[in-house]
Amino acid sequence: CIHTMKPESLQFIIDELLRQEGSVVRAAKHHFGCRIIQNLLKACPQPQVSRIAQTLLEAAGVLACHPHGSYVVQRMLEFGTEEQRYQLVRRIERSAADIALSAHGGAMIKAAIIHAAPEDRVWVARALAQNPQVILAMVKAKRGNGSVLLVLDNLPELDRKRLCASLAQHINELRASRVGSKVAAQVRTMLGEK
Repeated sequence: CIHTMKPESLQFIIDELLRQEGSVVRAAKHHFGCRIIQNLLKACPQPQVSRIAQTLLEAAGVLACHPHGSYVVQRMLEFGTEEQRYQLVRRIERSAADIALSAHGGAMIKAAIIHAAPEDRVWVARALAQNPQVILAMVKAKRGNGSVLLVLDNLPELDRKRLCASLAQHINELRASRVGSKVAAQVRTMLGEK
């Protein structure tokens, strides 16, 4: 329905979500409600959804770790304004370890790195690289290895070498899984090993 309607015709949905405090966050955490919010963020111009976006920004830390809310945050990264993306990336950076260890953390980190400004990608990558145990946990997670490869790609040379040296200590553990083997190969390449 949202896909076929003009943005001005969707205002009643936005008004209803904003009518009662907490409705936006509740909807973002709901199996079907999260899809409505995602579609509103995609279909409507920013001024129309700015209050919804502001509410989502305030709850971004919690939503980024939630099974349904994480999709809403990813859509904000994709369709939000430059300022909203900047604020989201800063919040993700501050909670990077907690988000990365959540069930949908890998996809969330990946979206943050992909949609962040180039200079902000480094900060998310550095926040994760500070704790190699988090990186190892991400490699084992369902959607984590792609995020780990992005972290490695977005780190400055010195930080990348430090992280690769830490991960190299666990190279056999990385190679033991299908997903981890890609990261192990990347680590070995970055360290100049064959």
